[in-house]
Amino acid sequence: GGGYGLAGCGLGSIVFGAKPGMVQVAAATTNGIGYQTFAITTGTSNCDIPRMGQTAAVYIEANRTVVMKDAARGNGETLSELALIYNCSDVQTFSNKVQSNYEKIFESSNAYDSSRAILNTIKTDAALSSNCQVAG
Repeated sequence: GGGYGLAGCGLGSIVFGAKPGMVQVAAATTNGIGYQTFAITTGTSNCDIPRMGQTAAVYIEANRTVVMKDAARGNGETLSELALIYNCSDVQTFSNKVQSNYEKIFESSNAYDSSRAILNTIKTDAALSSNCQVAG
């Protein structure tokens, strides 16, 4: 997976990739002709993360500087918002785990890679997997 921009995964991500700018409108249009729902459901066409992960990636991209600062500190409004997106009931545990996995989560400048890393942290950490309800 990977290699998609703000339009998200789907056929548009394969055709247009992660190029920034107005090309994402074309990618979103391509996704919107019905292929994105199928791709998300089946895990194809770069749709290897659940919708919440895609939503988080868009949020991370739009707020990257603040998210990274909050993650480095282990608290802040953006981490609270991400905890909600990932359906985590214990915001402080989520924030602490994002902080302790900071380098792994933000090693890539791609927001989808960061979202995947957070999802992986949730799935592999006992404390997070018990308090976050990750779909997919």
